[in-house]
Amino acid sequence: MRRRSRNAGERFSNRLLVAAGLAMLILFVAPLFFYLVERNRSDDVHNVGDAYGWVARTLFEGTSPYKVRSQFGFLAYWTVRVAGVSVVAFTTGAIASRFVATVIKRGAGMGTYKGSDHLLICGWSPKGFEIIRELRAKEVEDRRDIVILADLETAPMDEDGIAFIRGNPSNETDLRRAGVDRVSTVIVLADHSNVSDDPDDLDARSLLTTLAIEFINPDAYSCVEVVKSENRPHFERTRADELVVSAELTGALLAASARTHGLTAVIADLLTHPEGQELYRVPVPPELVNQTVRHALEQLKDMHESLLVGVFEDGKCNVNPPSDTIIPEGADLLVVRERPLELRF
Repeated sequence: MRRRSRNAGERFSNRLLVAAGLAMLILFVAPLFFYLVERNRSDDVHNVGDAYGWVARTLFEGTSPYKVRSQFGFLAYWTVRVAGVSVVAFTTGAIASRFVATVIKRGAGMGTYKGSDHLLICGWSPKGFEIIRELRAKEVEDRRDIVILADLETAPMDEDGIAFIRGNPSNETDLRRAGVDRVSTVIVLADHSNVSDDPDDLDARSLLTTLAIEFINPDAYSCVEVVKSENRPHFERTRADELVVSAELTGALLAASARTHGLTAVIADLLTHPEGQELYRVPVPPELVNQTVRHALEQLKDMHESLLVGVFEDGKCNVNPPSDTIIPEGADLLVVRERPLELRF
């Protein structure tokens, strides 16, 4: 029904443009007719150029600049007046109709995202609200645009910097409409917008989406939600950069909390904004290059109130490295810090 309404709006706009074109054609032909019927009767009409000048002045002045001598001349005059008003009315109507259709089309997710270096969320579930809340926290400095690609009737969120594209996340055409070929990071959610919520079905859709993304843009950094731990091997055969297995993380956290009471609050504090301590990945400060982890621990705590947790090298994080480990140039540090603003060393 919604698509039928959009098509009807486009057809109406096209008809208005055709009517405006016909009115323009009349304005082009009317001077020739006026010249033929007035050339032997009016002292002002000597050639076709005078007739076209008459049309222009009639449209701008709202009345005939020449004295019309014949009945056919009066017919040409009123035809020009009506056609002039029609051109403005039909053109304005067509533009307004196209604008309204574009707004409706965008709200329904039928448009195309034109930007680049954005973050793409494929699929939708209640987790999407939490993900966007974290990405839009005031502590987050990298506030890039977010595009949601999901098979939903309307946009799940209506905020600045968040675009909605309605479509199938595993379909190449829809992925390209969402700008997957120009994206920097992709989050693939276990999509609850479809009929079946069976874990295997959710993982199957996520797997197809991941394969499509990696085929179109293998350079995109992909984070994929996996519902069942048994399906992890299938996702590991893809080129996904990070897999988040819901069952494993939830089960491990519950078990660890049962052994170490209060651990859940600590994990939540480290992973969520806006209050408390958070984990940040930062470039190694120049003064800590080729220094030991022991030295870096002291310097980070004394100078920046930051706790060194690990060292990133070659894309992998060495958590709690030995104190005599040398921090190489170009490495990143994983630190715990309350605010990110002072981490620009």
